[in-house]
Amino acid sequence: MSLSDVADELKSLCDLMSDNVASAVRGIAGTASAGSHIKIGADGTPTKAIDQIAEEAALAPLRNYGSGFRVLSEEMGESVIGEDPVYFIHLDPLDGTFNAIHGIPFYAISIFISDGSTHLAYVRDLVRGTKYYAEPGYGAYREDSSVDRINVSGTSNLMDFSISAYTMRPRTSRIVGVGDVVRRMRNLGAASLELCYVADGRLDAFIDLRGSLRVVDVIAGILMVEEAGGVATDALGEKLHLRRNMWERTDLIASNGLLHREILELIEGGTN
Repeated sequence: MSLSDVADELKSLCDLMSDNVASAVRGIAGTASAGSHIKIGADGTPTKAIDQIAEEAALAPLRNYGSGFRVLSEEMGESVIGEDPVYFIHLDPLDGTFNAIHGIPFYAISIFISDGSTHLAYVRDLVRGTKYYAEPGYGAYREDSSVDRINVSGTSNLMDFSISAYTMRPRTSRIVGVGDVVRRMRNLGAASLELCYVADGRLDAFIDLRGSLRVVDVIAGILMVEEAGGVATDALGEKLHLRRNMWERTDLIASNGLLHREILELIEGGTN
């Protein structure tokens, strides 16, 4: 294992959380009941039945862990579990709700956990079971049948780039220039896992110009990209400064770093 001792222990906790969520959503994903409207979540968007099931499953191991946690989660907002919280967790228990509801096999749990000095990013593909994790200064890793350190791609020609891209009116014209140049443009529906794909060299870049991403959506994936040798900025090329709330939104450009400025120029987002 190539993590610090503290991060290794936190990864074991994340494994428990993700195991719970994978088991909890397996039987309901792709069913009509998965999409039942429950309430409006802390982020101001509708909470579906499968979201609530995933969140309850993710939080269960924390209640018996023996340490206190302050948790920022998509559905319930910020809360404290246990006494005298030592750890802060950014949690998206089910990233890719639309996919899960419709039986599209691409959704994940995203966790970023910190005690102030140790930080661990963790994303698990809830369909395939592949785990991604990273710690500042220790690199990024993929765990499936083996544990392997991952790196962003070495693609250095935009015409060979495979990217995931999101936009919406009136920003659609900003993405056209990219689509005219790159080899493949798609979107898979789960930002945290798509960022892991950039970190793992499966995608060359991730572009989201909707301005709707929340801190819990991307904080783990951003660290994954950076520890794998990539770059993540806003659409102006500036470093992201994400605060601990569910109301702040951002756009995001993450790439292997080799042509980041060229991508920014194509979307007319800046030249930094």
